[in-house]
Amino acid sequence: MLITLTTDFGTSDWFTGSMKGVISGISPATRIIDITHQVPPGNLVDGAFTLAASSPYFPAGTIHIAVVDPGVGSARRAITLRTRSAIFIGPDNGVLSWAVREQQIEEVRILNNEDWFLEPVSRTFHGRDIFAPAAARLAAGARFDEAGDTIEDFVRLPWPEVTEGDHEVRGEVVHIDRFGNAISNLPASVFPGELLDSGGITIMCGGRPAPLRHSYTDVHLGKPLALMGSSGLLELAINGDDFAEQNGIEVGSPVRAKW
Repeated sequence: MLITLTTDFGTSDWFTGSMKGVISGISPATRIIDITHQVPPGNLVDGAFTLAASSPYFPAGTIHIAVVDPGVGSARRAITLRTRSAIFIGPDNGVLSWAVREQQIEEVRILNNEDWFLEPVSRTFHGRDIFAPAAARLAAGARFDEAGDTIEDFVRLPWPEVTEGDHEVRGEVVHIDRFGNAISNLPASVFPGELLDSGGITIMCGGRPAPLRHSYTDVHLGKPLALMGSSGLLELAINGDDFAEQNGIEVGSPVRAKW
Protein backbone atom coordinates (compact mmCIF):
# COMPACT_ATOMS: atom_id res chain seq x y z
CA MET A 1 0.00 0.00 0.00
CA LEU A 2 1.10 3.57 -0.71
CA ILE A 3 0.46 6.81 1.20
CA THR A 4 1.40 10.26 -0.12
CA LEU A 5 1.92 13.41 1.93
CA THR A 6 1.23 16.98 0.79
CA THR A 7 1.65 19.64 3.48
CA ASP A 8 2.73 23.18 4.26
CA PHE A 9 4.99 21.94 7.08
CA GLY A 10 8.35 22.56 5.41
CA THR A 11 11.29 20.34 6.26
CA SER A 12 13.04 22.16 9.09
CA ASP A 13 10.70 20.99 11.87
CA TRP A 14 9.68 17.57 13.15
CA PHE A 15 6.13 17.62 11.80
CA THR A 16 6.54 15.54 8.66
CA GLY A 17 8.83 13.02 10.35
CA SER A 18 6.33 12.54 13.16
CA MET A 19 3.55 11.73 10.69
CA LYS A 20 5.76 9.16 8.98
CA GLY A 21 6.59 7.63 12.34
CA VAL A 22 2.90 7.23 13.18
CA ILE A 23 2.17 5.63 9.82
CA SER A 24 5.11 3.23 10.10
CA GLY A 25 4.12 2.24 13.63
CA ILE A 26 0.61 1.23 12.55
CA SER A 27 1.35 -0.10 9.06
CA PRO A 28 5.07 -0.94 8.76
CA ALA A 29 4.83 -2.31 5.22
CA THR A 30 3.28 0.87 3.79
CA ARG A 31 5.40 2.99 1.47
CA ILE A 32 5.30 6.74 2.04
CA ILE A 33 5.97 9.25 -0.74
CA ASP A 34 6.35 12.98 -0.20
CA ILE A 35 4.61 15.01 -2.89
CA THR A 36 5.75 18.26 -1.26
CA HIS A 37 6.00 19.96 2.11
CA GLN A 38 6.63 23.38 0.59
CA VAL A 39 3.04 24.56 0.09
CA PRO A 40 3.06 28.20 1.29
CA PRO A 41 1.76 28.23 4.88
CA GLY A 42 -2.02 28.11 4.96
CA ASN A 43 -2.39 28.47 1.18
CA LEU A 44 -5.36 26.23 0.37
CA VAL A 45 -5.39 27.03 -3.35
CA ASP A 46 -1.73 26.10 -3.74
CA GLY A 47 -2.25 22.89 -1.77
CA ALA A 48 -5.36 21.99 -3.75
CA PHE A 49 -3.60 22.55 -7.07
CA THR A 50 -0.54 20.56 -6.01
CA LEU A 51 -2.63 17.57 -4.97
CA ALA A 52 -4.77 17.76 -8.12
CA ALA A 53 -1.74 17.97 -10.41
CA SER A 54 0.10 15.05 -8.82
CA SER A 55 -2.45 12.52 -7.55
CA PRO A 56 -3.50 11.11 -10.97
CA TYR A 57 -0.01 9.69 -11.46
CA PHE A 58 -0.11 7.28 -8.52
CA PRO A 59 -1.31 3.67 -8.60
CA ALA A 60 -4.95 2.82 -8.01
CA GLY A 61 -5.68 2.46 -4.32
CA THR A 62 -3.17 5.09 -3.18
CA ILE A 63 -4.10 7.02 -0.03
CA HIS A 64 -3.39 10.75 -0.27
CA ILE A 65 -3.04 12.87 2.86
CA ALA A 66 -3.13 16.64 2.38
CA VAL A 67 -2.59 18.86 5.40
CA VAL A 68 -2.89 22.59 4.79
CA ASP A 69 -4.95 23.39 7.81
CA PRO A 70 -5.16 26.96 9.12
CA GLY A 71 -8.39 25.99 10.92
CA VAL A 72 -6.83 23.14 12.93
CA GLY A 73 -8.45 22.82 16.35
CA SER A 74 -11.60 24.67 15.30
CA ALA A 75 -15.00 23.27 14.38
CA ARG A 76 -13.82 22.37 10.85
CA ARG A 77 -14.28 18.66 10.14
CA ALA A 78 -11.65 16.04 9.39
CA ILE A 79 -12.78 13.96 6.41
CA THR A 80 -11.91 11.17 4.03
CA LEU A 81 -13.13 10.76 0.45
CA ARG A 82 -13.13 7.57 -1.57
CA THR A 83 -13.17 7.57 -5.36
CA ARG A 84 -12.81 4.68 -7.77
CA SER A 85 -9.06 5.17 -7.90
CA ALA A 86 -7.90 6.58 -4.55
CA ILE A 87 -8.63 7.68 -1.00
CA PHE A 88 -8.10 11.29 0.11
CA ILE A 89 -7.71 12.37 3.73
CA GLY A 90 -7.44 15.86 5.20
CA PRO A 91 -9.28 18.81 6.70
CA ASP A 92 -12.65 19.77 5.27
CA ASN A 93 -11.52 23.17 4.03
CA GLY A 94 -11.33 22.61 0.27
CA VAL A 95 -7.75 21.39 0.02
CA LEU A 96 -8.95 17.98 -1.24
CA SER A 97 -11.59 19.30 -3.60
CA TRP A 98 -9.66 20.05 -6.81
CA ALA A 99 -8.11 16.58 -6.81
CA VAL A 100 -11.57 15.00 -7.01
CA ARG A 101 -13.19 17.73 -9.13
CA GLU A 102 -13.66 15.45 -12.15
CA GLN A 103 -13.80 12.10 -10.36
CA GLN A 104 -16.72 9.94 -9.34
CA ILE A 105 -16.86 10.20 -5.55
CA GLU A 106 -18.15 6.99 -4.04
CA GLU A 107 -18.25 7.92 -0.38
CA VAL A 108 -17.41 10.76 2.02
CA ARG A 109 -17.00 10.24 5.75
CA ILE A 110 -16.13 12.36 8.76
CA LEU A 111 -13.12 11.02 10.62
CA ASN A 112 -14.83 10.73 13.98
CA ASN A 113 -13.92 7.18 15.04
CA GLU A 114 -11.80 8.14 18.03
CA ASP A 115 -10.44 4.61 18.30
CA TRP A 116 -8.36 5.47 15.23
CA PHE A 117 -6.79 8.59 16.78
CA LEU A 118 -3.62 9.00 18.77
CA GLU A 119 -4.25 9.99 22.35
CA PRO A 120 -4.27 12.71 23.42
CA VAL A 121 -5.22 14.55 20.23
CA SER A 122 -3.29 17.79 19.93
CA ARG A 123 -5.30 20.90 19.11
CA THR A 124 -2.58 22.00 16.67
CA PHE A 125 -1.35 18.80 14.98
CA HIS A 126 -4.17 16.76 13.51
CA GLY A 127 -1.78 15.64 10.76
CA ARG A 128 -0.03 13.46 13.29
CA ASP A 129 -2.91 12.58 15.61
CA ILE A 130 -5.86 12.09 13.22
CA PHE A 131 -4.92 12.06 9.53
CA ALA A 132 -1.77 9.93 9.70
CA PRO A 133 -3.25 7.17 11.91
CA ALA A 134 -6.46 7.07 9.86
CA ALA A 135 -4.49 6.65 6.64
CA ALA A 136 -2.28 4.00 8.20
CA ARG A 137 -5.25 1.98 9.45
CA LEU A 138 -6.83 2.03 6.00
CA ALA A 139 -3.51 1.01 4.47
CA ALA A 140 -3.29 -1.86 6.97
CA GLY A 141 -6.68 -3.19 5.87
CA ALA A 142 -9.32 -1.44 7.98
CA ARG A 143 -12.69 -0.97 6.27
CA PHE A 144 -13.47 2.48 4.93
CA ASP A 145 -16.85 2.50 6.66
CA GLU A 146 -15.08 2.23 10.03
CA ALA A 147 -13.55 5.70 9.59
CA GLY A 148 -16.66 7.54 10.77
CA ASP A 149 -20.11 8.77 9.83
CA THR A 150 -21.20 9.29 6.24
CA ILE A 151 -21.76 12.85 5.06
CA GLU A 152 -23.36 14.10 1.87
CA ASP A 153 -21.00 16.91 0.92
CA PHE A 154 -17.77 18.65 1.77
CA VAL A 155 -16.13 22.04 1.28
CA ARG A 156 -15.17 22.70 -2.34
CA LEU A 157 -12.90 25.47 -3.53
CA PRO A 158 -14.43 27.05 -6.64
CA TRP A 159 -12.58 26.28 -9.86
CA PRO A 160 -12.28 29.55 -11.81
CA GLU A 161 -14.69 29.89 -14.70
CA VAL A 162 -13.51 29.65 -18.30
CA THR A 163 -15.33 32.14 -20.53
CA GLU A 164 -15.50 31.41 -24.24
CA GLY A 165 -16.14 34.16 -26.77
CA ASP A 166 -15.73 34.85 -30.47
CA HIS A 167 -12.20 33.61 -31.32
CA GLU A 168 -11.09 33.94 -27.71
CA VAL A 169 -11.21 32.35 -24.27
CA ARG A 170 -10.61 33.93 -20.89
CA GLY A 171 -9.47 32.40 -17.64
CA GLU A 172 -7.04 33.13 -14.85
CA VAL A 173 -3.81 32.03 -13.23
CA VAL A 174 -4.35 29.22 -10.70
CA HIS A 175 -0.74 28.43 -9.78
CA ILE A 176 2.77 29.85 -10.08
CA ASP A 177 5.54 27.27 -9.96
CA ARG A 178 9.06 27.73 -8.59
CA PHE A 179 10.34 28.72 -12.03
CA GLY A 180 7.88 31.61 -12.20
CA ASN A 181 5.69 29.96 -14.82
CA ALA A 182 2.07 31.11 -14.52
CA ILE A 183 -0.27 28.13 -14.91
CA SER A 184 -3.80 29.01 -16.00
CA ASN A 185 -7.11 27.17 -15.75
CA LEU A 186 -7.34 26.85 -19.56
CA PRO A 187 -7.17 23.24 -20.80
CA ALA A 188 -6.26 22.25 -24.35
CA SER A 189 -9.90 21.33 -25.01
CA VAL A 190 -11.00 25.00 -25.15
CA PHE A 191 -8.74 25.76 -28.14
CA PRO A 192 -9.24 24.83 -31.80
CA GLY A 193 -7.13 21.72 -32.28
CA GLU A 194 -5.56 22.83 -35.52
CA LEU A 195 -4.33 26.07 -33.92
CA LEU A 196 -2.67 24.26 -31.04
CA ASP A 197 -0.36 22.69 -33.60
CA SER A 198 0.07 25.68 -35.89
CA GLY A 199 0.72 28.20 -33.12
CA GLY A 200 -1.89 30.70 -34.30
CA ILE A 201 -2.91 31.67 -30.78
CA THR A 202 -1.70 34.68 -28.78
CA ILE A 203 -2.00 34.78 -25.00
CA MET A 204 -2.25 37.96 -22.94
CA CYS A 205 -1.40 38.00 -19.25
CA GLY A 206 -0.09 41.03 -17.40
CA GLY A 207 -0.37 43.17 -20.50
CA ARG A 208 2.35 41.31 -22.36
CA PRO A 209 1.51 39.15 -25.42
CA ALA A 210 2.95 35.64 -25.53
CA PRO A 211 2.78 33.38 -28.59
CA LEU A 212 1.71 29.77 -28.17
CA ARG A 213 4.69 27.47 -28.75
CA HIS A 214 5.65 23.84 -28.11
CA SER A 215 8.76 24.30 -25.92
CA TYR A 216 10.67 27.01 -24.07
CA THR A 217 13.45 27.10 -26.66
CA ASP A 218 11.00 27.95 -29.45
CA VAL A 219 11.62 31.61 -28.50
CA HIS A 220 14.86 33.48 -27.80
CA LEU A 221 16.22 33.81 -24.27
CA GLY A 222 14.31 36.44 -22.32
CA LYS A 223 11.25 36.24 -24.56
CA PRO A 224 7.76 35.24 -23.33
CA LEU A 225 5.76 32.31 -24.60
CA ALA A 226 2.75 30.18 -23.75
CA LEU A 227 2.61 26.41 -23.94
CA MET A 228 0.50 23.49 -22.82
CA GLY A 229 2.23 22.38 -19.65
CA SER A 230 2.62 19.03 -17.95
CA SER A 231 -0.55 19.62 -15.91
CA GLY A 232 -2.59 19.71 -19.13
CA LEU A 233 -3.21 23.44 -18.68
CA LEU A 234 -1.96 26.47 -20.57
CA GLU A 235 0.96 28.18 -18.86
CA LEU A 236 2.94 31.33 -19.51
CA ALA A 237 6.70 31.49 -19.23
CA ILE A 238 9.84 33.35 -20.21
CA ASN A 239 12.68 31.36 -21.71
CA GLY A 240 15.33 31.51 -19.01
CA ASP A 241 13.50 33.90 -16.67
CA ASP A 242 10.61 34.30 -14.24
CA PHE A 243 7.38 35.27 -16.05
CA ALA A 244 5.36 35.98 -12.92
CA GLU A 245 8.00 38.23 -11.35
CA GLN A 246 8.75 40.09 -14.56
CA ASN A 247 5.09 40.83 -15.22
CA GLY A 248 3.62 41.25 -11.74
CA ILE A 249 1.51 38.10 -12.07
CA GLU A 250 -0.16 36.40 -9.13
CA VAL A 251 -2.80 33.74 -8.63
CA GLY A 252 -6.06 35.19 -9.93
CA SER A 253 -4.45 37.33 -12.64
CA PRO A 254 -6.58 37.27 -15.81
CA VAL A 255 -5.49 35.30 -18.89
CA ARG A 256 -6.89 35.92 -22.37
CA ALA A 257 -6.22 33.78 -25.41
CA LYS A 258 -7.25 34.98 -28.87
CA TRP A 259 -6.90 33.78 -32.44
